[in-house]
Amino acid sequence: MEKNEKNRLLAQLGLLLVAIIWGWGFMATRIAVDENLSASFIMMGRFTIAAAVFGAAFWKHIRSTITLRMVQGGVLVGVFLFLGFMVQTLAMERTTPSNAAFLTATNVVMVPFLWWAAVHRRPPARMVAACVACLIGIGILSFRPGDGFAVFGGDLLALACAFFFACQIVLTGILAARMDARVLVFLQFATAAVLSALFFFLLDGDPAAFRPGKGLAAVGYLGVFSTCLCYFLQTVGQQYVPASKAALILCMESLFGSVFSVIMGYDQLTASMAAGGLVIMGSVLLSEADISFKKGKTAGKR
Repeated sequence: MEKNEKNRLLAQLGLLLVAIIWGWGFMATRIAVDENLSASFIMMGRFTIAAAVFGAAFWKHIRSTITLRMVQGGVLVGVFLFLGFMVQTLAMERTTPSNAAFLTATNVVMVPFLWWAAVHRRPPARMVAACVACLIGIGILSFRPGDGFAVFGGDLLALACAFFFACQIVLTGILAARMDARVLVFLQFATAAVLSALFFFLLDGDPAAFRPGKGLAAVGYLGVFSTCLCYFLQTVGQQYVPASKAALILCMESLFGSVFSVIMGYDQLTASMAAGGLVIMGSVLLSEADISFKKGKTAGKR
């Protein structure tokens, strides 16, 4: 296996791991919300922890590498990261987890077109088809017989969250090829932590939020795993995987979220859940078949 091919495979596996951890992150966020922790506190906690852990691990490298241009790019991505998670957390207070997961995952069809607008590179037709198929699969996955798709006040917030995450994925894809990955990740965390702290102390500031309990444990998980580890893996992975393909893999968080919900007894396995999962997996295979087809076609010309 060639080095580039190996790096691409490892990057895709890393992005898949991110989707798995994020799938559990939906439940961690719900636990924190159920413990009456505010969106601004959850955000401040997760990003402060992530920035502290990541900064402590790579501070020497970051300090010797960082430039003003990197700061500008990292802060911009951090703003979209903050907006995405803040709006998602607010949405979780106002809608069901399945609706939030489904609407957040619509970023998979936004990314190819935002990427096209940003870099003027049209996504392959089969990649667009794979993204649409994935979206259909997520819709089937989220459907509950007898309930259908109930519309809640937080659904528009979740849709706005999808747009912010799509912007973050596209910007990460652009900057990951130009910036040091560790610097980019740290700047995202630091920016989101500062913005979250401002929101918490200006709009909330409830000292009772710091009490020990399940809520703080959930925030700790979100900070160390869903944020620190996952965004490092995403940034490194997008050095080798196109933004549209990365979005397709990452949106599998909704599938893993449903699987974990069944395992933990929060939900029951249904025909729609199984069918939706198969469609999502098929969409990922469809996008990979596009790459294999192109390689085979090129090889045949030699």
